[in-house]
Amino acid sequence: MDNYSFLKPSNKLEIIVDGKSYFCTIYYVENEKLTVFFEQQTELPEKEIEINIYAEDGIYNATSRILSSNYLNDTTFYMLSFPSNIKHSQRREYLRANIETDFTLTINFDGEELDKLIATTKNICAKGLAYIADRQMGAYSDLEVDLQLAGKVIHTKAELVYCSPIRVNNTFKFLTALTFTTISKEEMNFITMQCMKFKG
Repeated sequence: MDNYSFLKPSNKLEIIVDGKSYFCTIYYVENEKLTVFFEQQTELPEKEIEINIYAEDGIYNATSRILSSNYLNDTTFYMLSFPSNIKHSQRREYLRANIETDFTLTINFDGEELDKLIATTKNICAKGLAYIADRQMGAYSDLEVDLQLAGKVIHTKAELVYCSPIRVNNTFKFLTALTFTTISKEEMNFITMQCMKFKG
């Protein structure tokens, strides 16, 4: 098991069945089997599955099989076969969660502040955020974000990725995505952990 330290109890695990994702937590590993649990009742078929294990050093993608299930009050336990075809990626920063939290966006031009707005995220990941804006944003490159998340304020410069019109309650809004450009590795890890907790 020394080579499988990523299979640590309390690590988040994503089960992908028929194109749908289900996030659970590793409970224990023994006899080359893996037990995971959901904090609410979750029904999954006993079949071959794809899994992603979120560890400190990245994401481990593998194949497995649901062997059996058990229920204790609202908690659902699943026994999985030991992961095979394991592939490691360090790109945890692309784990995105539909977390709604306030942030301040400052728009600068030639070193001067043009506008400042307070908005609420639609979703976030360690590399950026998306939100619904009342008006279209121009192709400004000098943006600053102050993101409030779990009692912490994360300050970073950002760039516009896209600003697309959408219809919301018979009015036009703009789905706007920003990418963080000066965020630290520690802050990226913090956001990723909050996304994992939210999905868990």
